[in-house]
Amino acid sequence: MNQQSGINNKVLFAYGAIMTPVMYGYVLMLIMYMKYAVDDLGVEPAVVGVIFLIAKVWDAVSDPIIGNVSDRTELEGGRRKPWLLIAAPLIAVFGVMAWSPPDSLHGVQLSLWVGVAVIGFYTAFTMFDVPHMALGAEITLKTSERDKVFGVRQFMRILGTAAAGILGTYLVSQGASYAEAMAYALGLLTVIVVVTGVSFLPPERASFKGRGGSNPYKALRDVWVNPHARLLLFVVFIDAIGVGGIGVLMPFLVNYVIKEGDLLPVFMALNMAASLIMVPGWIFLAKYFEKAKLLLWSFVVSGLAYGLIILVGENDWHIMVVSCLLAGGATTCTHVLGYSLKSEIIDCDEFLTGERKEGTYFAGWSFVNKLAHGIMIGLVGFTLQWSDFQPNIAEQSHLVKQNIVLLMGGLPLVCFLVGALVFTRFSLTPVEYAKVRLALDARG
Repeated sequence: MNQQSGINNKVLFAYGAIMTPVMYGYVLMLIMYMKYAVDDLGVEPAVVGVIFLIAKVWDAVSDPIIGNVSDRTELEGGRRKPWLLIAAPLIAVFGVMAWSPPDSLHGVQLSLWVGVAVIGFYTAFTMFDVPHMALGAEITLKTSERDKVFGVRQFMRILGTAAAGILGTYLVSQGASYAEAMAYALGLLTVIVVVTGVSFLPPERASFKGRGGSNPYKALRDVWVNPHARLLLFVVFIDAIGVGGIGVLMPFLVNYVIKEGDLLPVFMALNMAASLIMVPGWIFLAKYFEKAKLLLWSFVVSGLAYGLIILVGENDWHIMVVSCLLAGGATTCTHVLGYSLKSEIIDCDEFLTGERKEGTYFAGWSFVNKLAHGIMIGLVGFTLQWSDFQPNIAEQSHLVKQNIVLLMGGLPLVCFLVGALVFTRFSLTPVEYAKVRLALDARG
């Protein structure tokens, strides 16, 4: 992984491909498991909400722990790749547990089983996702190539998301037997793809080994005192509050507000298609415009796109089409140019501290993102329970439908616009970063 030698397509594909089955399982858990647990397994909505809240909060707390430990990992296989190989089978096992609980379990026992499965799944996902993000910042140190690395990562993430939104939602909607068979097949595929993909990745940078920072508290403090990182922490948190409930609310919106349940895979497909198209689109635009400015406008468009949901009522599928297309294209900017920009912030930390703390930095941003998602998923469960949501009843009360629309449309609109306003203060310019990069290269 020499900086001077361009990154080849085989490495790009291998790095991105191992994310696809993992993302499939993660997204399907996010968008369908609450409904599956309530309607098919018979768990109370509030109980599922509490489980997801605990899981996501722990998931968030475990991010900086795993990030810092992976920074300081000094195994022969590297700092990141061993984590990927350990996490894959754990993701498979807990995924099977979640979608295929024993038929003999009911009540408290079933709730405990689901709790262990969901919390275990999110823990294993963190063990994979944080080192994977960190590895992306290390594969190449060139800005333009980092755009490609995280672009391919996002492209493969979208493929996994699309498969979950189209194939996964269909299989789960066919009943428990289909969901169980899918879980076993997905678990096997995850292990095979990750192990194979990691084998194609080049050795990790020997010069980064042992430079992860010996003190985890100091590492976290470095993230907080970095003004660029600190501003992004707030922006990521407020935006995640806005969209944190959208994944779990989408099936409820489509089934009980729009009343076009069969269109859920279509909406997911449109969103993913727009995202796929805009992955190379954002990379192309980054050649001519500053990343920070492109991110700013993506926040504004995302807020307006989700805000359209406020207007949705029965049979208003055409509004959802516009919303899905705009949101899909805009939000993918944060996963392409946003991650590349974060890598530049990490380089600034190396300039100041002499350490390489990719895991800690990405874990910090992931922490606030997951914390916000956990808060919102828990809020969704309690809101549905408070609104007197009735499982499997086609006609829900006006209060239920109103709350679904406000959480999916009004809240994201406000949060994204606030996030955009705050992001106008981001001060790491291309000129300033170029000076940092030159200084680091001069150090050798």
